[in-house]
Amino acid sequence: MVDKPRIEFIDLAKGVCILLVILGHCNVDIHLPMLGAVRMPLYFILSGLFFKDYGGWLQFALRKTNKILVPFAFFYLVSYALFYLIGPAWPEYIVAGKAQGICDVWMSRQYFNGPLWFLICLFWTNLIFCAIAVYLRKWWLQAGAVVVLGVIGLYIGDKHIMLPCMVDASLSALPFFYLGYMLKQTPILFPGRFDRWCLPVAAALLAGAWYVSEMSNHAYVSFHYNRAVGSVWACYAIAISGVMGILLLCKSIGRLPWVSYIGRYSIIALCTHHIIYRPLALVIEQPWVVAGITLAMVTAAIPLCIKYIPKFTAQKDLIKPFKINSQ
Repeated sequence: MVDKPRIEFIDLAKGVCILLVILGHCNVDIHLPMLGAVRMPLYFILSGLFFKDYGGWLQFALRKTNKILVPFAFFYLVSYALFYLIGPAWPEYIVAGKAQGICDVWMSRQYFNGPLWFLICLFWTNLIFCAIAVYLRKWWLQAGAVVVLGVIGLYIGDKHIMLPCMVDASLSALPFFYLGYMLKQTPILFPGRFDRWCLPVAAALLAGAWYVSEMSNHAYVSFHYNRAVGSVWACYAIAISGVMGILLLCKSIGRLPWVSYIGRYSIIALCTHHIIYRPLALVIEQPWVVAGITLAMVTAAIPLCIKYIPKFTAQKDLIKPFKINSQ
């Protein structure tokens, strides 16, 4: 089977997203608070942009198990092996992360490898939306289901109800995932005659996101804890305007080699950077130095993961696909 050519500006957008995540975790202040409201919605929208049901819910669930759940489980177990090995000798490393133990996925939002929350959240978002797409064929039924579940997600978050394995946050993320799915119906993924307007439109959208962020005292949705901080309407306005601005900006640029490379393998960067930067941050006080070393080590880790553990980093399938015969 011949691989389809990659859409380079999407890799660039993923690279921008993971760079924002890593810089934020390393406490690098880039003086644009609105980016905190944009980076996670960007990931969910990009995921929805490439949604495909693969012939049915079970086939889709198997594919997402290989691409999302397997990397989550692998890095989760590896991280907690480090947790128990390092803990007695370096207790301040453990205390800094507030993790309690391997059952954190059921009982807490503080994992030892913190960013892994996103993978389990994205897994449920994919499965829930696939069920909507497969069993509700009319667009208005799909949109209605997404809105209702999104409201339920934010409501239970507002009531401080946390469901195990980030299920509540996955409901809140559904509207952004659905927006990506709807964007798939537009020409945004392909070259077009309006591409010459990408840069000025991107600038206008990003300026609008910045303005609303400033006027709303930097409203955002914290998907990690499933909380809307500030006006919900402002959260959505900032996120949607900012994400569209970043997508159009990346489309106008096309490709930046290193950023696009990090974006192509963003799942590896997401799963590894936390266990790299946290010990560095305990001994190095300068956030930019911590971030620089972390990014260098993440870049070096990518080819190693691809070569030695491809089935655990979404590069190859661990569980073989199967066919369902319908009678």
